[in-house]
Amino acid sequence: MAPEELSGPYLEAIRRGFEFARELGQRCGPVHLLVGISAGRGAAAAALRAGRERPLREVVASAGGAPGDGAAFRRGPASYLHGQAQGGARLFADSLGQRPAPEHLLIALLDQGTAEILRALSRAGVDPAAARRAVLAAIGAPEGQPLLTLPPLAPAGTMDRPPLAAEQLDGRAWRVLRWRQDHLPLDRLHGRADWEALSRLEQKAAWRTADRFGLDDDQRYSLTRHHGDQVKQRMAAARPDLAGPPRVPGRPVRRHAYLNVTVGWGVWLRNRQADLRCFRRFRLRTTRYYRGAPQA
Repeated sequence: MAPEELSGPYLEAIRRGFEFARELGQRCGPVHLLVGISAGRGAAAAALRAGRERPLREVVASAGGAPGDGAAFRRGPASYLHGQAQGGARLFADSLGQRPAPEHLLIALLDQGTAEILRALSRAGVDPAAARRAVLAAIGAPEGQPLLTLPPLAPAGTMDRPPLAAEQLDGRAWRVLRWRQDHLPLDRLHGRADWEALSRLEQKAAWRTADRFGLDDDQRYSLTRHHGDQVKQRMAAARPDLAGPPRVPGRPVRRHAYLNVTVGWGVWLRNRQADLRCFRRFRLRTTRYYRGAPQA
């Protein structure tokens, strides 16, 4: 579906959902899109108003905390889910030869069936099955339309999707990484460059370990997140003086505007080369620490 075809009521419903989430100080999730649909016109909005006991906006706001509340932001519905629902809505519209509309988005949200969606509909007095039937009829889809097959979620540990819990990690891979955590060359941390080199070394090790065991992206990114957190904690305990953000030495140099591009690239390349040299030296100096590492 071309980007220019995503317009009109469909984008308006999404925009209203994002604005509502911002009012609550939350990330935009599926339930906010539901409110955005209900505030519009057409079959989808009418289906969400049929038999309603309380406005959806009121229901969601009362469950989400006070506007601007930082805790409410953290508790808010996961925003990676709204991307999946939008993808499902566009695929559904395409299968019917139609442009995406709030009706397709509502079907995707209902078929996604997150706990927040079902809870909000129940508290508002809206019957999800009745709303689905009404919307399917309005867009000319078969009444017996099966549940939509939604696009895959973003991998665990990416975007704002949390990583898998430690007990869900692949036992073989996590055992290898735990061994590495117990054998980190912490006595080789003499400066911030060493800190960055060790972080990068362990990130690469986690990636290689996932490759070795043929793990999927949920496992790969979750392993990398958990391993990286453990490595940082141990480095911070060993060298708290290096745990802060890297310092940029020296004073900024004023240059002519016409030199910015060429000089900028030269500086970037030199910094990149220096980083690679530091990483390679650190890796060579610490190879012996990892002798005897388990392979499985």
